Amino acid sequence: MDDAGTLAATEIGWLRGGNWGAVIAGLAMLHTRGVLATGVGRIRRTGSLPQDVEPLERALYAALYGSIGPGELARQKRVQRALRDVRQSLAERGLVRTSSRRVLMPVLLAALPPALLPKLVTAGLVGVTEGLVAIVVLVGIAVWLLPRRTIAGTRALTTARVRYGDLVERSQLEPVEVGLAVALFGTPALQALMPRFAWDAGLLDGGRSSHHLDSRLESSPWGANTNSFWN
Repeated sequence: MDDAGTLAATEIGWLRGGNWGAVIAGLAMLHTRGVLATGVGRIRRTGSLPQDVEPLERALYAALYGSIGPGELARQKRVQRALRDVRQSLAERGLVRTSSRRVLMPVLLAALPPALLPKLVTAGLVGVTEGLVAIVVLVGIAVWLLPRRTIAGTRALTTARVRYGDLVERSQLEPVEVGLAVALFGTPALQALMPRFAWDAGLLDGGRSSHHLDSRLESSPWGANTNSFWN
């Protein structure tokens, strides 16, 4: 199955950048739909939400009570539940590892064998050489399990980047296309498509407040060409 063609923008964002990658993709789509306003590193909603939005978009919009920073917004319970649903959907499709496989199993594989080896050698159950080889193999498996994406997830992300790689070069994009671009390329896409919103909302520093617009974005060719459309 071509996973890249069936993944939602926020799912691709999570696949690339975890919770924050999904959140900025959702906020970028909400901004393009015209329902967000910004001020000094904070976001507030200004319009009615369309019906055909992704579940994470709906959760972000619903959690916007008054004016709030993006990092605080991402930590709201409603948003956290939606993010867990996104991750669960990806895990069910074999694109990311579950928390137990990614954290617990690597810890057990890396920590237990070295602790048990001296006892096994003393008891004569294994030789030193065999024990060391086994430890190296198990630690290698642990390292392989650490990345959040599976091989299938990495393949799907690569395919999506090839398929949608030209999005930031287009002059006009639909909200979902904006979400895909930000999901795939993160900060560079935000800077290219909506520099003022990204800085004013505090999206370019991981959700911490930004109090000014970088003048380099104002003078960049992307910023000059897109400000009138996106802001």
